[in-house]
Amino acid sequence: MEHLVRIVNEADRQAMVWLRQQAGDARVERAARQLGETHKPFVSALYRYLGVRRPAMDLATSDHATDHSVGDFYLARIRQQLARHAAR
Repeated sequence: MEHLVRIVNEADRQAMVWLRQQAGDARVERAARQLGETHKPFVSALYRYLGVRRPAMDLATSDHATDHSVGDFYLARIRQQLARHAAR
């Protein structure tokens, strides 16, 4: 079913498994085909379309939840650029 839905990361993959268990494969596939007339829908769009509340995923076990080094690097660069712009 991943050929019908845009899966960006492991959290999306887990959410898709949960959604298929709750709503059923046929219902999820129909929703994906209806939403995907022009492009692949995100998993979150399927949740909204089907009226299902996404469960809270445990992101603490994910490396992405604890490693902020990339974000901190880019925030520092943005702050530098803003400071240069404000000094003009």
